[in-house]
Amino acid sequence: MTLDPPNLTTDRVIVRMAQPDDVPAIARYFVDNREHLAPSRPLMAPEFYTEAFWAVQVRANAAEFREGKSVRTFLFDRFHPERVIGNANFTQIFRAPAHYCVLGYGLDRAYEGRGMMREGLEAALGYMFREQNLHRIEANYVPRNERSGGLLRRLGFVVEGFARDYLLLNGKWEDHVRTSLTNPDWRPW
Repeated sequence: MTLDPPNLTTDRVIVRMAQPDDVPAIARYFVDNREHLAPSRPLMAPEFYTEAFWAVQVRANAAEFREGKSVRTFLFDRFHPERVIGNANFTQIFRAPAHYCVLGYGLDRAYEGRGMMREGLEAALGYMFREQNLHRIEANYVPRNERSGGLLRRLGFVVEGFARDYLLLNGKWEDHVRTSLTNPDWRPW
């Protein structure tokens, strides 16, 4: 199965995989949002915030896509397409018999509260269901992150349970609310 990488445009957001020319903007996004994103991420080595790291990572992300392992996208402001405003990663893609993946995302603090993550994720979820033909997408969030929980509810994700000490984030084990969204139009290959 050979699929084209997503290149999705909404009213205000472009969702696509990164290209080598995007490396400076990606590094800037993570540097500018280091503290903002820290509570929802593992501790990152200092290299994570460098252009050298992202030059390698962009190639690795493309290889994972070709191998069917992940779809790691960035959100760009449609009116300032050189600016990375977020990321949405669909990882741990499993095909038969599960046909599912795990979604993780982050948004530039300056863009919160505008509905842009929802807009970008609606497009990306559509791509994952239509083009990747996944049956199920899981997304989990820390219970105190009410903004993320509300976003997932608005996108149609359903709470399935609670996982104690689920992920090591920012140096601390964090509980998570587990949610999923299923594809009503899934089809056998």
